[in-house]
Amino acid sequence: MKIVELIHRCCLTASGSSLKKTDNFNWENIDEETIDHMLIGSVAHAATGQFAGLNLEQGNSLQLQLCSLKPGKSMADYAKVVDAYFAWSKANNVETTFLRATPMFASPPQGETELGFDFIEMLFSPFDVAGRGWTQWLTTDEGRKLNAQWQAAANCRVSISAAFINVIDPAALSATNDRVMVLNWCTRREGVSVDQLVAKHQQIASGWTPEAPLKAWATVYPSLGSRNTPGEFAHLLMFTDANGLMAYQNGLANNEGWRNRLDYETSYAECVGDNVYYGQVLHRVGG
Repeated sequence: MKIVELIHRCCLTASGSSLKKTDNFNWENIDEETIDHMLIGSVAHAATGQFAGLNLEQGNSLQLQLCSLKPGKSMADYAKVVDAYFAWSKANNVETTFLRATPMFASPPQGETELGFDFIEMLFSPFDVAGRGWTQWLTTDEGRKLNAQWQAAANCRVSISAAFINVIDPAALSATNDRVMVLNWCTRREGVSVDQLVAKHQQIASGWTPEAPLKAWATVYPSLGSRNTPGEFAHLLMFTDANGLMAYQNGLANNEGWRNRLDYETSYAECVGDNVYYGQVLHRVGG
C-alpha cells in the first residue's frame, strides 16, 4: 500500500467524508517558490525558545510512521526493539521526542473498512539530528542490526515532514506523557496566497493563551515519502487529555468557535476533517 493511501486513512474526518478537491492533490505540482514561501513564511507565526531539543523558532523534522505488527509479533516484541532504539539513540547523540498513538475517533475513506495501520509514531527532532540518526542507522553495524529487528517486528510506512510550532505550553506538556492529537489536512482555496494564509495563522495564534485547553498547535508540511498527500499542509493539535479535547469541542459548539472555523474553511483553506488519536510520549530528549 502506498504512503499516500495510508495518509488519506490517517487524516480523514471521523464522519467518513470524501476528500473532495484535495483527493487529487499532487505535491509535485507545487512550484519551488511556493514551497519556499510556505516554509519560510511559517516561521513568522512560530512559537519562540527551545523545548524538547527543538528550536521553536524554525521548522523541525517530524518523522511519521504508520505501522502494523507483523504476523506472530506482539506489542511486547515491538517494544523491545523500540527500547533498544532509545538506548542506541542516546548513546549516539541522536535522540528524538518519540510519541506513539492509536486511533480514538478516526475513520477510513469512503468505501474502505479499515485504516490500514495499527498505530502511529511521531519522532520530533531538528533536521541535523534526523540526518545524523539516519546515517548511523543505515551505515553502522549496530544501527543495521536494530533496523533489521525493527523491520522484522512491524511494517511501517515512514515519511518526513517539516513541522512549525505555532503555539505551545511547555509546562503542560512536560507535566504528563499523555497526548490526545488531532490531524487535519488542508489546501489553500483558490485565490488565497501563502502570505494571506500565514497572516491568518498569525491571527489565530495571537489569540491563544496557556489557559486554553489546546496545549500545542503545529503546521505540518509534507516532504519526503509522502507524495500525493491529501493537502498542502496539515494542522496537528495536541491536548494532554480527553477533557481538553472536549473543552475545545465545547468552545467550537457553544462559544462561537464554529463561526471562526467556518470562516477559515470557507475563506482560506479546504480541509478534509479531523481524525483523533490517543497516545503517549515514550521518550524525551535527555530522558
